[in-house]
Amino acid sequence: MEWVTVTHPHHPLHGQRVQLVRVRRGPDPDLIIRMPDGYHGAIAASLTDYAGPADPDLSAVEPPLLSIEGLWQIAQWVRQQKGAHEI
Repeated sequence: MEWVTVTHPHHPLHGQRVQLVRVRRGPDPDLIIRMPDGYHGAIAASLTDYAGPADPDLSAVEPPLLSIEGLWQIAQWVRQQKGAHEI
């Protein structure tokens, strides 16, 4: 008997271990699982630990900062837009 854990943070079964009944093949296989109420349901394998450990929590990673060059380009664009509206 094989079990998987639902790892997607927004899935209603997040954190729960469910019994794997069978796998439907595909690019992101569907896992047929036994739901807590005993019925069968399907869930994408990518929402579970079926293929290995879950991706790191992306919300914990700091967003990238703009480069000085990028900020300079934005400032130039704003200056151009302001000048175009004054005519």
